[in-house]
Amino acid sequence: MSGEVYLTPEELLALKTTFYVQTREMLEDFSSRVLALEGADDCAELLRSLERTVHTIKGDSMALEFEALAKLAHRLEDYFRALRDERTLERRSIDLLLACGDKMSELLEAYCAEPRKPVPEIESLCEKLAPALEPSTREMATVTSYRVTVWFAKDCQMRSAGAFLVRQRLSKLGRILAASPDPETAAIETAPQWVIDLEAASGKEEIRRAARVPGVTSRVTVRAQESKPREPEEDSSFTRAAGSQAGAAPDQLRVEVSKIDRIMNLVGELVIGRSMVTQALSEFSTGDAQGTAADRLSDANAFLERTMTELQAAVLKIRMVPVEHVFRRFPRLVRDLAHSRGRRVDLDVQGGLTELDKSIVDALGEPLLHLVRNAIDHGLESPGERELAGKPPVGKLRLAAFYEGNHAHVVVEDDGRGIDLVRVGERGVALGLIDASQLDAMTPSDILNVIYQPGFSTRETISDVSGRGIGMDVVRESIENLKGVIELATAPGKGTRFLIRLPLTLAILRAVLVEVAGKAFAVPLTGVLEIVRVPRDRASSVLGQGVLQWRDQVVPLISLREALGLPERESATARGRDFVLLVGEAERRVGLLAEGILGEQELVVKPIEDPLARSPGVAGASILGDGRVVLILHTRGLLDRHLSRARRVEVLR
Repeated sequence: MSGEVYLTPEELLALKTTFYVQTREMLEDFSSRVLALEGADDCAELLRSLERTVHTIKGDSMALEFEALAKLAHRLEDYFRALRDERTLERRSIDLLLACGDKMSELLEAYCAEPRKPVPEIESLCEKLAPALEPSTREMATVTSYRVTVWFAKDCQMRSAGAFLVRQRLSKLGRILAASPDPETAAIETAPQWVIDLEAASGKEEIRRAARVPGVTSRVTVRAQESKPREPEEDSSFTRAAGSQAGAAPDQLRVEVSKIDRIMNLVGELVIGRSMVTQALSEFSTGDAQGTAADRLSDANAFLERTMTELQAAVLKIRMVPVEHVFRRFPRLVRDLAHSRGRRVDLDVQGGLTELDKSIVDALGEPLLHLVRNAIDHGLESPGERELAGKPPVGKLRLAAFYEGNHAHVVVEDDGRGIDLVRVGERGVALGLIDASQLDAMTPSDILNVIYQPGFSTRETISDVSGRGIGMDVVRESIENLKGVIELATAPGKGTRFLIRLPLTLAILRAVLVEVAGKAFAVPLTGVLEIVRVPRDRASSVLGQGVLQWRDQVVPLISLREALGLPERESATARGRDFVLLVGEAERRVGLLAEGILGEQELVVKPIEDPLARSPGVAGASILGDGRVVLILHTRGLLDRHLSRARRVEVLR
């Protein structure tokens, strides 16, 4: 840029925000395509697409004066140019490209942070890129100085804004030396023409096309002034206009226009509904034909209800993003971790287009990271171990997402050694998480549940991946914060499968309303497997614990009335029947005992802020249509509290 300030701080911040979102997406795609180079029979097309990506990043970085990012992108662009004739790439070349992608991501975060962070050094990477370049490319690049003359269109209302667009497009091709008149002054609005001096390696026609902006320019001429060699990497004396105003990019959603149009149409329908209600109320106020007015109000209410339902669905749809946004970071992770652990892993990613609420997708990365790292470090064997076990040397790791009913399922599955229950039990005793006297009486599911205890690890030595006792407890807590549940299945020598069941959105919660001691409570539908109505005499007792025989399983029962500390009502006793909500929580199955089922409903979740009103068995609250406040129950909190009471009773015995 030529040293002048052309944008207000607010305009620059908006531009940087857009740049951050778009460049972050390009860099994520960059890593995926670099990984695709590994094992590809012909890399030519992939290399060309990668070159186009870094060319775009370079141009946008130059326009925003992100010097180091523009410089590294330019060096990388030259590197790709030098590889154009290559059909296959060595691993070290791919490692270098991945390192460049990581460095560009670091630079992006540093430049867009508020306040701006120190810019990471890039010279070591630039030196590694240099040997692949031809001497002529590395030493000099021929550029030409052009004079670009622009005539504005007659219907261009704001020439200063149009000049900015032209300037931005030309900046991607080279370096702007001067512009007359200054587009920041009022002179640009009345000037017969606008002249830009540009230094670039592009041809006249490419520059002319860049300066042609529909609705802004009517005519463009390009005249070459002189040619001169220059160092391709000379640092531009960029002016940091309003740089201190740049903030970290906020969360953004890129929304299709059709979705916005749908919401606008629904808002228009709501306006019509409001008019219908207003007309009906006016008829009531005049006392004319109140029966007709009541019918009108009923029709208006039905219309508004239908429109609000559609509007709610449309708004929720806007927040939905494909889960591939989090999935695409794992091919790189699996490649690097498998190499460091001496594993050979084939990652199979399925269902990347499955959509979830953006807040869920953003929070899903950490628990999936733990599960994938555990699968490679603990689950999958080395090639030699697999061959001795009669398996292919390459382990299989599957990461999948799909819908089932009103929920989304995410699966992390491997074909490794499985979880050794004996080893888990021994480590649980050694770490003091369970008592040795209880171990023999524990079921396989009880033993598996030990892995979710804080501090548990089967590793006795600490590595950079595991052994610190921080893992599955974090996974379970993260999933619970997303109103989901996690289930585990494992078989010795065959592998392990984690299934995460999640709601589609956190804004609206589907729940079953139950009656307990005459009051309504909500149980999130995510963890409910089945609802059965049973006579009270069907419930048995084992060691003082109520249990229910369900599908060849003995399921412990938790009375919601007792768990919530509510008195029993005589009417409930007279009924002689209870409803049991069979809930799946990790590897545990429990039955929640309620007196009645009031139906299924969508609830808007309201957090409980008062610490005195919080309870381990309560996750939040909501308001029903009749104005009643209903508490949303936290099933694991109820289960943990129930188990702690049971242990205390057992100790007293």
